[in-house]
Amino acid sequence: MTERPFEALGLSADADRAYPLLVATRGVAAGELARQMGVPTERAESACGELAARHLVRLGGDGRWYPAPPQSGLLPLVARAQEQLRLGRELLDRLGVEYQRVHEGYRAEEIVQVVEGHTAIRQWIGQVHDAATTDLAAFVRAPGDLAEEDGDPFACGAVLGPRVRRRLVFERAGLEASGIGWDGGGTYTRVTDRLPVRLCLVDRSLALLPLAADARPPDPVMLVIRPSGLLDALVTLFESVWASSVPLGGRDAEHPHNALQLRVLAMLVSGSTDTAMARALGVAVRTVQRHIAAMQRDAGVDNRVQLVWYAARHHWLDDDFEAQGVVPSGWREPDAG
Repeated sequence: MTERPFEALGLSADADRAYPLLVATRGVAAGELARQMGVPTERAESACGELAARHLVRLGGDGRWYPAPPQSGLLPLVARAQEQLRLGRELLDRLGVEYQRVHEGYRAEEIVQVVEGHTAIRQWIGQVHDAATTDLAAFVRAPGDLAEEDGDPFACGAVLGPRVRRRLVFERAGLEASGIGWDGGGTYTRVTDRLPVRLCLVDRSLALLPLAADARPPDPVMLVIRPSGLLDALVTLFESVWASSVPLGGRDAEHPHNALQLRVLAMLVSGSTDTAMARALGVAVRTVQRHIAAMQRDAGVDNRVQLVWYAARHHWLDDDFEAQGVVPSGWREPDAG
């Protein structure tokens, strides 16, 4: 039992101490109760008077104090206290929501802002790109969309600061149709079969989302999405597509391999078997083996373990793969000469 078992019911400290002592007796005088409590008689009498006012004790004709049954005396007080706690919790929840709305979050009209027209959209995107400090990520239909003049502004084609990492995911059909070679240019790039939306994320704190699927609609409308559950969902969408896309090579990458070979290499890094790779790519197992052999010849290595190490060391896969430790543990670079 705690020192103040009935404090939550509104009893004073003396009444809280007196009641259990009274329950343990068949009636006790105030003086004897004061001795048991270690307090003056006046304080014991005051505690008994407080308990009597709550119908927890009664004064007998012999001048002794007698307790009432605990259930009949305390249950109404407990029920009242529980109701007050319930109402207090409801008020706390309402105040918490209001505090978050005012001090931590955004109202609905502040979470999503609508920007209309080519000029307004380009100005908005230019300002956002200039303000980027850590990360710029986008879904891009094709490399041609990166042009400064008439390209898609969502392609994040602005010149960025040296500390801003730019990650782009191209759509395979647009990449092949453009016929434009892509050398990275300080950008991490990947390719996927089909992009779900056009999208640009800035520092994971802002998303730019067009309403039209067409890169150049006659009356474009863009949504600016600030920190919210919606923004979190868009970040998760990008990271999911990025993780499942095929690397096109990171910064300073120097390799002649095509997208299929890079996809084979990425699956090889993840531990896929030849059969699994062939099934996923829709090609014959011999085709997978032929591409792996071709990359081994280009790298000047004798086996797949050496190929994975060489590919990571020479940036055949982008930095995200290197960060995951694709260089086999225990493998050491051959000594020069």
